[in-house]
Amino acid sequence: VPVTGFILFKTSWGLNVRAVGNKPEAADTLGVSVVLIRYQCLIVGGMLAALAGAFLTIGQANMYADNITAGRGFIAIALVYFGRWSPWGILLGSLLFSLADSFQSMVQVLGINFPYELAVILPYMVTIIALAISYGRVWSPAALGKPFQRGTRG
Repeated sequence: VPVTGFILFKTSWGLNVRAVGNKPEAADTLGVSVVLIRYQCLIVGGMLAALAGAFLTIGQANMYADNITAGRGFIAIALVYFGRWSPWGILLGSLLFSLADSFQSMVQVLGINFPYELAVILPYMVTIIALAISYGRVWSPAALGKPFQRGTRG
């Protein structure tokens, strides 16, 4: 998280990434290659996703199984919104989800008298509640999901 925060907020590449995410037209007029920055972000994101998949199959489960992520990809996207697109906010949100997930595991292992079904869905309920609380307070990058074409307006 500190490395990501440093890269995004203290380097020129991070400034270019944020500029391309918010106002690609403005970044283009300053000479920033919008397409190149977007491809670089896509490659870095793909590498991080591959690393996460390798961790799940090798480090955590020690095997490959269908649906090994158990919806964690959608929770990761929700954490970005909950964390307000900030590395430190995302860290806090992931700690909240991890606590709920750990509670779910602890209930099962220790045999605490708590409904099993409720314990299993608790991490997902916490995520939904956190998103409901933060709804309307989060501003995503303005150009998120919008294609860029040089020389067009609107």
